[in-house]
Amino acid sequence: MITASLRFGVAGCAVFLVLAAACARGGADTRNDQPAAGDTLSVSGTLVDTRCLVLDPANAGVDHIRPEGRVPDCARACANAGFPVAVLVGGVPDGDVWVLVTAPAIFADYMAAAVRVRGTVRSAGVLVPHRVEHRDGDQWLTIL
Repeated sequence: MITASLRFGVAGCAVFLVLAAACARGGADTRNDQPAAGDTLSVSGTLVDTRCLVLDPANAGVDHIRPEGRVPDCARACANAGFPVAVLVGGVPDGDVWVLVTAPAIFADYMAAAVRVRGTVRSAGVLVPHRVEHRDGDQWLTIL
């Protein structure tokens, strides 16, 4: 489900392969109404860090529980380090995850924020964003 940004390193590649395999096995939503590659799609949800979300569904916020303990601002650090970010639609534990194909550091300040994204479906669970907005009170502000 995760696609690589230009710089997300070996650990990011491992996360990509694990989630891609889950999608191939049907780990993603397998309804017949799934959008196809090339379709334009709009999704709304929470901006999440894919590196830590795969460790624990509770890691949908900014602070994460990792094997070494609680890590404050972990999602921001992961985005700045180049780990892919995604939109979690529907919440945990059974929400859909749409990985954004773009530079993750752009989103570091918006991790765990409510976002809406419009883009082109690249493959199952992968979205190339054209526009990303975050909710600020009662308005939507453009990030990308």
